[in-house]
This record gives sequence, C-alpha cells and structure tokens, in this order.
Amino acid sequence: MHSLLASAALSALTYSALAAVAADNTVQHCPIDGVCYRVGVPAASAASDSGNIYLQLQAPTSYAWVALGQGTQMSGSNIFVLYTDGTGNVTVSPRTGTGHVPPESNAETKLELLAGSGVSADGATMLANVRCANCRTWPGGSMSLSDSQASWIGAWKSGASLDSSDVDVQISRHDAHDSWTFDLTQAAVANDVNPFVAAATGGSGSGSGNSGGSSSDPDADVDTSAGPGSGASPAAAAPWYVRQIPTITSAHGILMALVMVILYPLGAVLMPLFGVSWVLHAAWQMVAFLAMWAGFALGVVLAHRTGLDFNSSHQRFGTAIVALFAIQPIGGYLHHLYYMKHQRRGLVSHAHIWYGRVLMLMGIINGGLGLRLADESNRLVIAYSIVAAVVSVIYIGGALFGVMKRRRAAGAAARGDEARKGS
Repeated sequence: MHSLLASAALSALTYSALAAVAADNTVQHCPIDGVCYRVGVPAASAASDSGNIYLQLQAPTSYAWVALGQGTQMSGSNIFVLYTDGTGNVTVSPRTGTGHVPPESNAETKLELLAGSGVSADGATMLANVRCANCRTWPGGSMSLSDSQASWIGAWKSGASLDSSDVDVQISRHDAHDSWTFDLTQAAVANDVNPFVAAATGGSGSGSGNSGGSSSDPDADVDTSAGPGSGASPAAAAPWYVRQIPTITSAHGILMALVMVILYPLGAVLMPLFGVSWVLHAAWQMVAFLAMWAGFALGVVLAHRTGLDFNSSHQRFGTAIVALFAIQPIGGYLHHLYYMKHQRRGLVSHAHIWYGRVLMLMGIINGGLGLRLADESNRLVIAYSIVAAVVSVIYIGGALFGVMKRRRAAGAAARGDEARKGS
C-alpha cells in the first residue's frame, strides 16, 4: 500500500515537473494589459511538422471577446475566438477569416478545451487552454510547426459578455488588433500534454468548445470539479482607457480626414479662386496645421492604448508625413518674403507649393491606409474616396484657374508696357 502511494506521489511529482518545464518553454505575447496569448508545440509535432499544438487565450471578462489567429492578416487566417458561455465557463469558437467581415465558423478545426480553462473564481478573468490537432493547415493557409518567424494576429472587443455556448454566435467589430511573429523553435514542449496546467491563472470551470474527439490523455479531459459559476462575482467594467478606444479612433480618423482631404487642399486654392489676401490663406492653413497635430496626438494615444505601438504602415507613414509638414510654414513664410520683394514667384515659391501638394497627396493615401487598419466598411472607404476625388478636382481646377489668371495678368501688363512705349 505504501509502495502504491509512493509510486502515485512520484508520478504526480514527475508530471508536475514536466508540466512546469513545458510551460516555461511556451512563447507569449501580450498586446495590451490583461490580454495574453501563449503557444506551445510538442517536440514530436515540430519534428514531423504535423500533429498537436497548444494555445492559451487569456483576457478580462470585461471584454466581449478576444481572438487569436494564425496568419498575417484577417483574410485567410485560422482564428480562435474566446468568450464566456454564461454559466461561469468559456467557449472557444474556431473560425476562418474571409476579409473585412466577421470570421465564419469553421467546423473542420479539431479543438479540445483542456484543464485550467474557465472563468476565475472572482469572475474577472476568462482563460482557455486549447489543443488543436490540425492547425498545421487550414482553408486559406498553412504554418510550419518549426517556423522561427510564424505569423500570428490578435484582436479584442470590450463590452458586455457574449455569454453563449454557440460557436456560431455573431460578434461585433473589434476595438483594435495586432500582428506579430512567434519563434516556434522556442515554443517546444517535451511531451504532448497540456503545457499550461502548472501556470494556468484561470478557474477550473468546465468550459465549452467543439471537440475533435476523445483522447486517452487524461489532460485532454476538462476539469469540472469546480462546476459552472462557482461563486463568481460580477465582472468588472472595462478599464476607462479601453472604453475610450472607439471614441478616440473616430476622433482621430475624422480630424485627420478633415485636415488632409478638406482643410489643406481648400486652403491652398483660396487665393487663386477667390483672390483672398495672403493673411487669410496663412490663417486658414495654420488652423489646419494645428488641427493636424491634434489629430496626430490622438493617434499616439490610440497606438499606446491598442498596443499597436507604431508597427503598422499607416502609423509609420503618418508620422513621417506630419514630421515633413512641420517645415511647410517656414517655406510659406520664405515664399511670402520673396513675392513681396519681387512681385513674382521664385524657386522658393515653387518648392513650397509642390512640397505641399506632395504631402497632401501622401496624407490622403495614408487616410485610406488608416481605414484599412481599422477594418472599416467598404461604404466608408467609398465615401472617403468620393470626397477625396471631388476635393482633388476642385483643387486642380483652382490651380489651373490661378495659372490662367496669372498669365492674363502678365499679358495685360505686357500690353500696357508696349502701349506706354508706343506713346
């Protein structure tokens, strides 16, 4: 009897040690406070480039859902969406990204929800430990299980819990998303068992999810010892900085679109179209200049709160454009001084004008990149494109009108000089 107990104790200690070592070898990415993703690849799967991989998704229950995906972008990615099921446990829904629309459920993905999954006892955290048996390939893509630069994406949405065990439940558009790479050679776990049980911080609720079939591995069984809703307290509200993300996103997008598509171009044609003074032109453009910096500040706040940290082309391109715009007022002042002295445009004048035109075009293009980054609807993209096209026509028309006006004025002056010479 003592021998049997000792053997059992030794087995338990051996298992715990293996689990702890395995957990240490998983890779992790936390794009925003409270939202974390982990991946582990059994040595046998990495060697054969097939078989099981292990995933962990963790987030506050103040999020409606969080998602982890294999791939470089939403379209064609293999996605796993985590949300509460309404009974104190969690649901993991396998889905396929099809573009800028909510991903569709994919019943072919073989997932098992493992021990350690559920909602924490205080109701503040949801966590899913998942085994996927066929995530080497999926409709639209594939991933080597020994890739040192494996591409992953993540997204999250704050708000009321979905509280559904339905893997097809409709989800709303995310607040923000992120992309990164994992070195799967550093995610190797020694054995094909749940590598997260030693470090799981979630509750021991049963959870919900689709299963790819039963397994003889005891770690594949979901722990139901705590039972549904085991004393969970109501979930805390999302942090204030998370709740403000949609508002800041809208304010940033509207303000920068107004600056680049409306204010700057129309300010540039005030003088040729309406013959306004240089003072009004300068005042108009200075208002646009200050509004641009306000919009940029909102973008910086947004990058910090979403965890994107300037790793997208829209953010990097936008930062460069704003920095280049910083010297445009200096060019305008030099142009004014030259014109007042010579009563005609010089090299500095043309440099100021064309520099501004190039920057405005770059700003309009970057606005489109911003709409893509935010996964906005096609209708909004079309509306933005139409407004940009109309304003561009007005700008080009105003520029041509200014050219003809100056030529007529120059011709009239030349004829006046000839008349005076003839008299």
